[in-house]
Amino acid sequence: MMTFLLSALAVPPVLIHAATAATKAVPVYEITTRGFLDKLWQGVNGSGYGDKYQLSDVKNLNSTCPEEVAIVVHGWPLNENQAKERLDRVKMSLENNTYTNISLVGFSWPSDTPWIAAKFAAKENGPKLADFIVGLMNTCKQQHNKDVKIRLIGHSLGARVILSSLDSLHKDPIWNSLGFKIASVHLMGAAVDDEEVSKNPQDILGDLTNWGTAKSDYGEAIQEEVVKFYNLYNSKDKLLGPNSVNPFSPYQIYPSFEGDSALGQSGSQTTPKISLPSNYVDINVTKEIPFNNDSDANGICDDIRILTLRPPFEKLCMITGPGDSHFGYFGFRATKLTLKDDGAMNVVVNNWKNINSTDLGNVDTVNSNGGIATHLVKSVLNEPSLFTSP
Repeated sequence: MMTFLLSALAVPPVLIHAATAATKAVPVYEITTRGFLDKLWQGVNGSGYGDKYQLSDVKNLNSTCPEEVAIVVHGWPLNENQAKERLDRVKMSLENNTYTNISLVGFSWPSDTPWIAAKFAAKENGPKLADFIVGLMNTCKQQHNKDVKIRLIGHSLGARVILSSLDSLHKDPIWNSLGFKIASVHLMGAAVDDEEVSKNPQDILGDLTNWGTAKSDYGEAIQEEVVKFYNLYNSKDKLLGPNSVNPFSPYQIYPSFEGDSALGQSGSQTTPKISLPSNYVDINVTKEIPFNNDSDANGICDDIRILTLRPPFEKLCMITGPGDSHFGYFGFRATKLTLKDDGAMNVVVNNWKNINSTDLGNVDTVNSNGGIATHLVKSVLNEPSLFTSP
């Protein structure tokens, strides 16, 4: 029996981050849509991950109206504690990159369901996220005459939540009447099809694998409701990518379940060509994902596949080299309290700081019916994570 529970195999630690008096802490809030039906969302009180800090009261955002708010949407199939763990990794990565003049909000949604149900749950949670965004921006503008810059970060199936929220904002009369925009969107390892960022509905309807699914064309909403839209993809992501040797489950996951390529593995679809928004950018972050199979430092490989259905169950850790992980985009822990590597979060921060694209690596441009998509190929070494969590 081949059983691999490889703990934190990786290159030597790049950084160790723990909160210190010298580090300005990023304030953390959380809202949830789990476990109730009488409201769209509610604030979460109590402790953050590992009881390291108290979550701030989300109601305070409506009175303080911080200049920047980043909303983090986790993937599949996470429970509440796992959602807090991902949020805490983003917090540590932002602090490591000294981007601390920002408020961080975790959006916890009921993703801990079977994959098919989770895809529809993700789409249904988009309007709930949109409701929170509209409420915050409208209150700050109308009551305090303050503009709040909203930034969205989504991992894996959290990408569908964000895309659905943009579609909801696109149809919202209050949002449109006030001319609001989302400052930036970053999708990381997006577990959605590579044509769903198209502006042309026929690019979706023409693919028979999309019929009767949660998939849609979100390109118009992306172009109209977002200032800058970034798709951070990883060509070696073993949860999202094809397996040419064993092209079937459990060796191949996303292509087998969805019959298509993932946006987070290959970038936007090029064959057949789709109509991309003019503000859409693909960035290859493969080299930001180092060889580390335990991104949350719990001593267990992030991506263990069960190869046999009967005892003794044969298991295999799929993360065997740099780029393999689907779970390290937010960063990699050294311990429960410290960070080893910031994953692809440094790319996110660089985009927020408007660092020139040439500082990120080689650039090619792809035209798409009036829009230009920029593909940035990066050259930095980093981390991993996988399919317990599109």
